[in-house]
Amino acid sequence: MKKTLLFLVGLFTLVTFVSCNRHIPASKLPQQAQTFLTQYFPGTNVLSVERDGLKYDVYLMDGTSLEFRHSGDWHDVDCQMMPVPEGIVPMPIQTYVTTNFPACFIVKIKQERREYEVELSNDLELKFDRSGNFIYAD
Repeated sequence: MKKTLLFLVGLFTLVTFVSCNRHIPASKLPQQAQTFLTQYFPGTNVLSVERDGLKYDVYLMDGTSLEFRHSGDWHDVDCQMMPVPEGIVPMPIQTYVTTNFPACFIVKIKQERREYEVELSNDLELKFDRSGNFIYAD
């Protein structure tokens, strides 16, 4: 009984700690995330950074929000109504969008384990596999 109770208290403490959002300075982001921000968003100031368990949520002054994994790899880039910077979107996806939706641009991209989700400026959502092949539109 004591072991079970101790285990449950420990588990509750761990869940509480991991689920807490903590504001941290941008300098505490993993180096890979800092490099990503410098490369693709030069001159844009960081408004806030929150560490939420094993991910980092970054908010920029221009309204862009980004999510990084614990390793510093990007997971989600949402530029609201501005184009996602070139170089973030894999070339096959960029080519598909440019060819098939010439009047639109990508405002959000999210990379999942097996696919990319892309949102266009006309609110159309597209899914691509990890190789950049079109799957379907939503």
